[in-house]
Amino acid sequence: MEACRICKGEQDTRYFKEYNICTECADLMEDLMSEYFQRTIKFEVSNSKKWYINYVEGVQQFASDYQRIRKHSKQHIRHMEEHVKEEMKKGAEGGRRRYLERLLTTINWLGGSPQFYNYYFKDFSSCKVCGASIFDHYNKQEVGNWFMIKCDKCDTVIKKYFSPKFMG
Repeated sequence: MEACRICKGEQDTRYFKEYNICTECADLMEDLMSEYFQRTIKFEVSNSKKWYINYVEGVQQFASDYQRIRKHSKQHIRHMEEHVKEEMKKGAEGGRRRYLERLLTTINWLGGSPQFYNYYFKDFSSCKVCGASIFDHYNKQEVGNWFMIKCDKCDTVIKKYFSPKFMG
């Protein structure tokens, strides 16, 4: 058995082909990535005019939306790390404490592995059916405990996340 890259525990199932990440760490990674994906899309859409002006003025080029996805990854890591540490300071105990400790381990690994963002999001930056940019053409939908990001041009589901406590 191989060891999980994040927690060093037993690798039970391979969720990400190029990474040995155990089930528990993969679940935590999905939580982190779903929040990042939602924040990135919201930021890019709400600041699209400002972003374009910065693009023109700074002659900054993104080769594709695939590269654009990682633009705010460092901010996301800092934000999540601060949030988890705050929760731990409040005196979390038992299972909640173990969850937060494991989440912090996952956040720290992600901070040292920024290339994982591009790996994870490589299939989500554009619609596989019509090719529309997810930054320019997306729709959010909640169905029960699921949160979905869909293409607003052809209604294809780009990504869906299990999110029983989604705060939107």
